[in-house]
Amino acid sequence: MRPLALNESCAPVAVDPRELYYPSGIEITPGARYRFAASGTWQDSWITCGPEGWPSWLLSPWNRLPWQRVFLLCGCGGKDLTRAFPIGSGCEWSAPPEAAQWPDRQLYLFANDWPNKYDNNHPVGPEAGGPLCVVITRIPELKK
Repeated sequence: MRPLALNESCAPVAVDPRELYYPSGIEITPGARYRFAASGTWQDSWITCGPEGWPSWLLSPWNRLPWQRVFLLCGCGGKDLTRAFPIGSGCEWSAPPEAAQWPDRQLYLFANDWPNKYDNNHPVGPEAGGPLCVVITRIPELKK
């Protein structure tokens, strides 16, 4: 695990949707800003989708990030869902300054699903548009 330098991108991270917290290998720098770009597919039971997940307002209240799409790509600072945020196919996110106090500053990635339903999640091979990969870039912080 290592921090990214300013304007540095990581190699694409193929996220395993079977993992509650998939390690990115990136150490979050407190106060740093990151850009996420995701593409590819993964599978929830029989449903193949991309990083934006699939809509189901009947099921979404029980997702790890409630009321967000099922199988939406999400990120998390450490293994703490209070620090989780939606990514989808792309977003920008600023690490809070209090990240300096976190015992685990690794950036984790996950498919937004019910906590007890990860056993029916599957990575997808290139023949079906997979795997789902994320490139993370550290970008300049916003001006205050």
